[in-house]
Amino acid sequence: FHERVGALVKLSNNARTAERRRPLDEFNNGVVMTHRPLRDNELFEIRIDRLVDKWSGSIEVGVTTHSPTALEFPATMTNMRSGTTMMSGCGILTNGKGIQREYGEINLDELREGDRVGMIRRSNGNLHYLINGLDQGVAAKIPTGVWGVVELYGMTVKVTIVDRDEREEQNLVTRRNNLHLQGLTEVGEEEPLDRLTFHPCCGTHADVINNGRTAHRPNAMDDFNNGVVLTLRPLRPNELFEVRLDKIVTKWAGSIEIGVTTHSPTELEFPFTMTNVRSGTWIMTGNGVMHNGTSIIEQYGQNLDRLQVGDRVGVMRKDNGTLHFFVNGMDQGAAAVGVPEKVYGVIDLYGQATQATIVDNNDFYSPTTNNSSFSNTTLYSDIRFHHVHGKHARISNNGLTASRIRALGEFNEAIVIANRPLRDGELFEVTIDKMVERWNGAIEAGVTAIRPDELEFPSTMTDIDHDTWMLSGSTVMRDGVTLRLHYGCDLDKLSEGNRIGIMRCADSSLHYYIDGIDQGIASTGLPAHVYPVIDLYAQCAQVTIVQPDRRDTMTQQYLPSENSMSQQPTSVVQPPPQAEITHKFHESVGLNIQLNSERIIAARCREYNHAVLLSDSPLENNELFEISIQEIAGEWSGSLKIGILNNETGHWLTSMDLVPGMTSIPTDAWYLTGNEVRHKGLVLASNYCPSLDWLRVGDKVGLKRSHEGNLKFYINGEDMGVAATNIPEMVYAIVELFGCTVAVSITSNKQQACVMSPNASLRLQDSLELLLDPTPLVLIRNDGLDTSIENVEPKLVE
Repeated sequence: FHERVGALVKLSNNARTAERRRPLDEFNNGVVMTHRPLRDNELFEIRIDRLVDKWSGSIEVGVTTHSPTALEFPATMTNMRSGTTMMSGCGILTNGKGIQREYGEINLDELREGDRVGMIRRSNGNLHYLINGLDQGVAAKIPTGVWGVVELYGMTVKVTIVDRDEREEQNLVTRRNNLHLQGLTEVGEEEPLDRLTFHPCCGTHADVINNGRTAHRPNAMDDFNNGVVLTLRPLRPNELFEVRLDKIVTKWAGSIEIGVTTHSPTELEFPFTMTNVRSGTWIMTGNGVMHNGTSIIEQYGQNLDRLQVGDRVGVMRKDNGTLHFFVNGMDQGAAAVGVPEKVYGVIDLYGQATQATIVDNNDFYSPTTNNSSFSNTTLYSDIRFHHVHGKHARISNNGLTASRIRALGEFNEAIVIANRPLRDGELFEVTIDKMVERWNGAIEAGVTAIRPDELEFPSTMTDIDHDTWMLSGSTVMRDGVTLRLHYGCDLDKLSEGNRIGIMRCADSSLHYYIDGIDQGIASTGLPAHVYPVIDLYAQCAQVTIVQPDRRDTMTQQYLPSENSMSQQPTSVVQPPPQAEITHKFHESVGLNIQLNSERIIAARCREYNHAVLLSDSPLENNELFEISIQEIAGEWSGSLKIGILNNETGHWLTSMDLVPGMTSIPTDAWYLTGNEVRHKGLVLASNYCPSLDWLRVGDKVGLKRSHEGNLKFYINGEDMGVAATNIPEMVYAIVELFGCTVAVSITSNKQQACVMSPNASLRLQDSLELLLDPTPLVLIRNDGLDTSIENVEPKLVE
């Protein structure tokens, strides 16, 4: 599209995508034009990406002789009185006057998201429109030198310029025919069409993302209110409206509030907070319940202000008019009676609560730690599908199974992604459980470097234009562009029962496996930390992750290894059990650090710097040093820094109180800050791992120097890979409690020397096997240790 656009249009995706701002407030001023005139017999085609169900009328498409550099963009192109031909609804207008009342077979106002509209000026001057690839015939006679025009009018909010895709066009035509012939309900499909989603019309500080499933307050550090979000439709009797708390900040008081209201999202004048609404509203706030701004129950249930990331809160209006609230699935009892039948679910992302996602009853629940917080890096030691997914996808079977709802009625928008990145040499494998024969094309599989919570799920994964590798049929694609044809397998020829595997090897190459057989290199040069992606496209309706065989920990014991690829157990001679000795911090600490008596807990008591810590002693080879975050303070930017120091002389150990930060250490230091690995101020690796700025209370960060001299970091037990090489021996661990990280505790134990029979056979095991073992082998905390932050004498930053 040309950079000059209508007053409400914004461009993205290298000017291939156009979107109308404020779509629920304005319906016009959405004109966009091509950046150059159309050539003869050149197809200009766009895909409708988003519609809103508020206005009458929809997309209008045409051509004009006016250059976008000189045109004074009108509110609507049908106002143009010269050089312009437009299709609007099912009619053709030239210079604002109708020349064909009933053109073609399809009304533009009836198109759905995903449908395509194209136009061609033939060399004889005839203008043709194509709807989902079907030529609608001659629309008008037009001159040469015309620009393509798209008007994001009424219901149409967002479009993207696309290349012709005959497979997609056939599926769109099939979908349209199905709707006409059989209606919206498919026989044998149990999934309702209208899953609960958030309405895009919401509070001024809130935004709705993830296909309407997630609401967040983007500028959570700057504001604490105006975060009210309602459901798109009213709740049904006995329907549970439940959300999972995804993100919190500790800067503010108060947290999420939830309830119901008789006000529709298009009629409500959104308040600062929902407890200000004085009619038709029931809200749970804290541990009380309010009706129309007045408290009706002071002490009702669990306090919502104490919820942590991963906790769930819900509300249900029962068919007898009684209102119940739920916390982590537990009914808190009747909160009100006589609630009207037509009420919308509502949440208020107030104070600490900054993001929440709607949870379906059939979605799996993520496991939680003791304080109900979970890591954004990995939710399971086993790999699962992430709870965020495409609009038509569903996750079940505790995260192992993904299916496309209404598989006979919809063919796309069913992308699922794994909950953590692949480790080098790890095989991610799924079995095709269910196929349908109605569509063209089938499963597509690949990897992406985009984090699940940052991915804006497209119609198909091949629409993504960055950091994504996919196999579609037998074509390998990178960022939507074909890399190679006729790869070793064709996914379109698979059937139920076949297995598809994906592996990123240590040499950064991508391999696919069919029923366990390597199909060869598909691509090279992949970055570390890529997530497996499955697109349940067209014929593929359901897949299940294949779980590796688990080890019997009663008979098979392993030692962790950095690079062993063997998965065959061998005998291990077990040394006599020894008492575990927890690592400690060195007694010399930064000026603003306080240690507890055991030197296991460290807290920053003032400011944001002068908070450097060292391990009490140098680390042995392959000895893991690990800390857990105990407290964060959201008002600070930046986060924890962690690394190692070269033990050259050690004279600086006694003067840590003079060191303001990690970069001021008078010796070699290799450390991790954000997602970068640094040495002497130089960046050794960028995007090495998920940023440490994302860490929350309970998350763990560790490091070790391997026998080979490599430095590795670990986040929540997950090996992030080699960060640096040629590391000297006997290095100290160094930690800086910088920015928002206020307090940490050590969770690792010293490596114990043991005497083993010289004839003992030791086989090392790779990190994947270790994590899949249901019983942790090392680093068990001493249950008798008091790790409460109250042991720290100075008052922590609030």
